[in-house]
Formats: sequence, structure tokens, C-alpha cells
Amino acid sequence: MRRELTIEIERDDGLGEGNPRLVADGSRWRVEVGGLENFGGVSYEVSTQEYAQYDGSLVTRERTPEQDRTLVLGARFDPAVARDEAMAFFIPHREYTVRCTLMGRTRHFRGRQYAMSVDLGSLALPTTVTWTCLCAQPFWLSEDEHDYDIAEAQGRRGFPFASPADRVPPKAPVSKSAGAGAPAHVAGFVVGVVSHATRLVNAGHVPTYPRFTVSASGNVSNPTVRVLDASGEVAMDVTALVDMTDGDELVIDFESRPTTVELNGENVLHMVKPGSTLAASIGVGRYDVEWSAESGDASMRVVPSIRERYTGI
Repeated sequence: MRRELTIEIERDDGLGEGNPRLVADGSRWRVEVGGLENFGGVSYEVSTQEYAQYDGSLVTRERTPEQDRTLVLGARFDPAVARDEAMAFFIPHREYTVRCTLMGRTRHFRGRQYAMSVDLGSLALPTTVTWTCLCAQPFWLSEDEHDYDIAEAQGRRGFPFASPADRVPPKAPVSKSAGAGAPAHVAGFVVGVVSHATRLVNAGHVPTYPRFTVSASGNVSNPTVRVLDASGEVAMDVTALVDMTDGDELVIDFESRPTTVELNGENVLHMVKPGSTLAASIGVGRYDVEWSAESGDASMRVVPSIRERYTGI
């Protein structure tokens, strides 16, 4: 297993695959020894209130604040060219995505430039860049977003059997598509279990926020999505008071701030049933996702997705 650290920094210029990138893999740029600060974990804030008549205190709040992370990069090419390249790449008013690959896994975080300095030093020494970004979302993220479709949770079995026509009772359906001289066959069949549930697994270090994509293949009225934890307790319960038709898509995104509910890209948050869950997270572990509708639930398809969060690489 490779233990070399590779860091790819992408600046979001709104160009997609054409966004500028700087790669520190030891070829042109490398991470200096001791050149990573606040990459191994996150800080926490815990607030307490002293008891008036008892020993100790009451914990009133726990949270993970924004994090600043610093990299020190050294250039392995012409110092003057490296200085110009660094100053042109690290600029303010941009969001950066930093991907770290170590021991076969890749995780990333996003941040905005907080500080940057380029030390040219002697012309005989390599250029050194010290760059700090501020991460409003403090945790590391999995590189892939994981979808959990009903097809994963509940398989189906098929029986594409073949039977010679002379063994088939007169009224049985016979396939006429066989080639000349080949015996006719009875059409096979597929069976499956109609289910309105699937699983959702958070394999990260800390709670995360799911997104549910509800699609309709027919008329669906007032769809409901419910999430149950391992004990069967309800962790999330959302009902949208909307009517969906074939091809409609309802997206409930808990990762947005605030939570968004959109039908075909239009905001329908005001159509959420009073009492629905609109601010909740999924803890570490396995959950069950169930769905239903006032009518037309057989035409519903729900795909939950999450991006795990980690405290470090």
C-alpha cells in the first residue's frame, strides 16, 4: 500500500473540469516536512454552566467550529517561475477544494483563502509557499456520494427457463422467435418483492446530512419519507403536500442551509406538512428508510444519498 501523500488543490473558477489545479506529489511541488497544520483532526467547543448547589457543571452546548488548515509547499523547479505560478494560483475571493490521498484513500475539504505568503529567499534556494484556507464546513468529506437504491436492498429473481414445445400444454404461451429448426420455448418470468423501504449507512466519523430524491412514474399524492434508527425510533419524518405526475422529481436536501425541498427545481418548502422534520442529521451507523403516499405510493421511487464526514484523512 502506498503511503506517499498527494495533495491536489482545485480553485473554483466556475469552469468545471477546466478549473485551475495545483498538484503536490513530489514532482513539481511537494509538501514540506511538517508542512501540514490542522490536517489530523478538528477542534471542538464545549460550553458549560456551573451548578449552584452541586459539584461540577452542566454541559449546555457542543459544536465543531470552522477550521483553518495550513499547507507549506516547496517548489522543485525554477524559483522565479514557481513564485509567479503560486501567486497567480492562490488568490482571494475564491473557494478551493483540497483533495488528500494517503494509504489508498482520498478525502477532501473545501475552504476559502485566509492567508498566503511566498518566500523566495535566496535564488539558490527553492521557493516556499505557505497557504492557509478557512473551512466553514469543518469536516473532511468522502470523495464519492453514496446512493442507496431499492435495487441494492431488495434483489429480484428471474427464471428464464426453456421448455420444449412438445411438453407444453396446448394453452401455454409459446415463443415464436426461435430460429428455424429450433424448438419453441415457453417465455420465462421474473418475480420480486414490492417494497417501500431501503437502507442508509453512515460509515463516517460523525453525523452527516442526507438527501432524498423522490421520483414518480405515475400519479403520487402527498409523498412521505421516514427514517428509522437501529432501535426503530423515528429520526426523520417529512411529508410534502404536493401532487406528482409521471416524470416529476422531489428533492429533500438536509445538507443545504437551511434544508431545501424542491419539486422539479422549484422551491416547495412551504408545502411541507406542519410537524415534519426539517433540521436533523444521520448519526454513524445503519438506518432504514421507508416511504409512502396518501395515494399512488406504488408509483414512488426514493433514492437516499449521503456524503460521509470525517475528522481527518
